[in-house]
Amino acid sequence: MQSATGLRPPLVSVIVPSYNYGHLIAETLSCVESQTYENWECLVVDDGSTDDTAEVVSSFSTRDARIRYLRQDNQKQAAARNLGVENSHGEYFQFLDADDLIETRKLGLHAGYLVEHPEIDIVYSGVRYFRSESPNERLLSRRYSMWEDGNSWMPEISGSGNEVLGKLLRNNIMVVNAPLVRRSMIENVGLFNVALPPVEDWEYWIRCAAKGATFHFDEAPESHALVRSHAQSASADGRRMLTATVLLRKEVRKLPLDEEMRALNGQMLAEAEGLLGIEEVINGRLGRGIYQLYKAAVMDQRLRPRAKWLLCAMSAPFVSKDRLQGMVTGSVTGSLAKAVSKRGK
Repeated sequence: MQSATGLRPPLVSVIVPSYNYGHLIAETLSCVESQTYENWECLVVDDGSTDDTAEVVSSFSTRDARIRYLRQDNQKQAAARNLGVENSHGEYFQFLDADDLIETRKLGLHAGYLVEHPEIDIVYSGVRYFRSESPNERLLSRRYSMWEDGNSWMPEISGSGNEVLGKLLRNNIMVVNAPLVRRSMIENVGLFNVALPPVEDWEYWIRCAAKGATFHFDEAPESHALVRSHAQSASADGRRMLTATVLLRKEVRKLPLDEEMRALNGQMLAEAEGLLGIEEVINGRLGRGIYQLYKAAVMDQRLRPRAKWLLCAMSAPFVSKDRLQGMVTGSVTGSLAKAVSKRGK
């Protein structure tokens, strides 16, 4: 495997933002060190941690010069990833949160694919979720999703243009540690939007697709992204996720989309507003929830969804929370509906 700029294999920059994950980051760094591909640098960006993150990372960096430690005041993951990118030297980027892992051949297989396929901008793998803290149990507990049914949610799509953009506008198609991204793509698209945690990665892939990026799904053995499901996971907070999704949709409106994609984003914005309304009601903010539901009805140009949001708004003061959930999730599909009905699982 040779770099496009020389005889050495291309350098992969692994960007690891961390906030108070000193108890988990050793395992994350160990999984990077265990990669069969050796030409990497790992930049750990400490996002203002108050635990022993610095000491744990130092124990790795003193024996492995490929691991570097950076620190910033607490600004959340997007800003931490941006700082890592700005201080990196790699041709490819692997993003990896401090509580997650990647399988041992991921960097090598994906770097090799990008070398052999210069027309591909982003290659990404499947994901498996795990809950167990025990390494021996983890192999047995990997799941395709965090939801009760354990079914896969990733569309496993390859391509470019509206085929991929349309999928991304409906739902995210991958977790942040699934892709390997060319530096040229980062330079073309720019940095992560610091105003969008915890969905800044989803918005980033949308921007990539809108810029014409070519994606490739590669389900090679031992290349999976591994995501830890635990109480601190950002995806466990349904209200936070939906609030951020509304902001994401409004940011997407600023992109130069064609009429079809702009209309699709508008529909999905109305859906996110409605689901946020359900979440508000469930969490005891009845007035705010009803307002959101009426707002969704006004925004949605489709007759049946508009009627659904109006019915939910009128029913909210009188029906149980479970019944209200059933009224909307029975007719809305996708991960956002699941975020309402199965959040935290």
